[in-house]
Amino acid sequence: MGQSVFPAPSAASKTRYVETLSSGTSWTVPAGVTYVNATLIGAGGGGGAGGTPPPIPGFSGQVITTNVATTPGNTVAYAIGAGGGFATAGGDTTFTGATTAVGGDGGHSGSFYYTGDQAQPGINAGNFGWQAGGGGGQGSYGGDGQIVLEYWK
Repeated sequence: MGQSVFPAPSAASKTRYVETLSSGTSWTVPAGVTYVNATLIGAGGGGGAGGTPPPIPGFSGQVITTNVATTPGNTVAYAIGAGGGFATAGGDTTFTGATTAVGGDGGHSGSFYYTGDQAQPGINAGNFGWQAGGGGGQGSYGGDGQIVLEYWK
């Protein structure tokens, strides 16, 4: 059985970098970077409120990974989708040159809403956003989108 031999690292080997974009509107391509692996995450939809039947939580946003050709020194426009409010869809996440990651649909509420002293806690959207309080049976908000860039230089 043969033995695998790996070449010694050369002085020209590249280092991997990962950047997370969660705010802003443009990214400047670092020197020596001619492409990036971009992972786009659409924002989560907001959850429905209390009621009967039980409410449905918001859905998570779409996740897309793609390679994008870049030019060092240029700026790339992007937009981060905002989490959906009460029972509304989350926003889309975009990165110029990549496919758009669509935000998740909002959840649906039950047909009966709690009011006054019947108020119940809002639902827990778990990974889709943060847990909202009760009051009028308000649902929870979806999590914001995100972009993760991976590149070598």
